[in-house]
Amino acid sequence: MLHPAARAPRTAPLSIRPRMLAKDRREQLLTVAIDVFARQGFAGTKTRDIAAAAGVSEAILFRHFASKEDLYHAILDAKEDRHSAPEFVETLRVFADRRDDAGLFACIASAIVESFREDPAFHRLMLYASLEGHLMAGLFRERFGLPIFDFLRRYVALRQKEGAFRKGDPQIAVLFTTGAIVHYAMFRHVFHCRKPNIADDAAVREMVEMTLAALVSSRQRSKTIRTKKAARQKKAAGI
Repeated sequence: MLHPAARAPRTAPLSIRPRMLAKDRREQLLTVAIDVFARQGFAGTKTRDIAAAAGVSEAILFRHFASKEDLYHAILDAKEDRHSAPEFVETLRVFADRRDDAGLFACIASAIVESFREDPAFHRLMLYASLEGHLMAGLFRERFGLPIFDFLRRYVALRQKEGAFRKGDPQIAVLFTTGAIVHYAMFRHVFHCRKPNIADDAAVREMVEMTLAALVSSRQRSKTIRTKKAARQKKAAGI
């Protein structure tokens, strides 16, 4: 006779998936939304697409984000939490106050390349926003681009006034310097083009050298050469 415990087939204990905390769910939805927007664009993405990709209902999505516009602002808020434009401007101000041109442009170039390398999905999303004339593009420029651009424009104008940089439109100078860096970062980390075969750090150094070669005035260049020559002479004389 079978023991009573052997009469019924054994069943695995029920596995209850723990409910995701509201904060974690919100972060998950933001991550999924960025990925879906980056792959399909804004025009081609519906809220149901985001909900499906996250494995939730549209009702849950709208519980966290009342509208698409609310979602757009939340994406930028999350980006700003990691990369605050005002804080970055204060970092640049340290280089500017001591007139460290090389350090300032190296800081900018490194930050741009690092942002594209660490978060290519966000930059694909912003590329879509720009191409589609979407609200997100304007919001991004207003919150991130303009504060940094205005600071650089004022710095270039100051260095021109001091005679360190060659004369010209400061806005064009900023577009020239930052545009090349953004193009490299997008080329490498959004379009995944691996040529030229050069490490990011080396590329940043070369671009900064090229930037300074284009911006520095002939008078400042001659002054720098004289200063370096005097330093070498002092060193040779043991002074």
